[in-house]
Amino acid sequence: MEEPEKFGVPRCKDLYLLLLNRGSLRMNNNMIKESLADLELSDKLRGAPDALILSNRARARELNGLYRESDSDYSVAISMTSNDVTPLWLRSALVKYQLGDLKGALELAKRVEVKFPDEPEVVVTMATLMVGRGDVTGARQKFLTLTDRQREKYTDKEYLEKKIAWPPRVVDALTTITEAARTE
Repeated sequence: MEEPEKFGVPRCKDLYLLLLNRGSLRMNNNMIKESLADLELSDKLRGAPDALILSNRARARELNGLYRESDSDYSVAISMTSNDVTPLWLRSALVKYQLGDLKGALELAKRVEVKFPDEPEVVVTMATLMVGRGDVTGARQKFLTLTDRQREKYTDKEYLEKKIAWPPRVVDALTTITEAARTE
């Protein structure tokens, strides 16, 4: 891919940035395989760990079902920005839950919850993790703290699987919660 330098024509040093941007756009346009290819090449061309590339590649890997690789990228990206809790940490927690690492998922999600306690996605994530611990009653109660309108989004399978694209295990846990909430 690397083009030889020609006399008087400097090689583009920022191609990785262009690929990062294109990969992010492709991800947003549901071109997940193409997105991952761009982000993989962006990382290779960058030549050094970059939190922005890693976080985007983690998401692309997640969307492609590569949860172990996604978890690794999220972990490195978080370690590079560990003083700044962001919603990215919540995505990482969801991937950890998908992989069966409930303890790791809870540790990350609790830190996000401290910073964003009233955000519906945080509340729902914490509720799904409660299901993982076997506390369906507590998860239902937590879920019911949301308004009817907020809860409605999280009962829509298309929203969960296409719009926010949560991992299957998380969607299953949320289905358990919404069914328990309906029987109230």
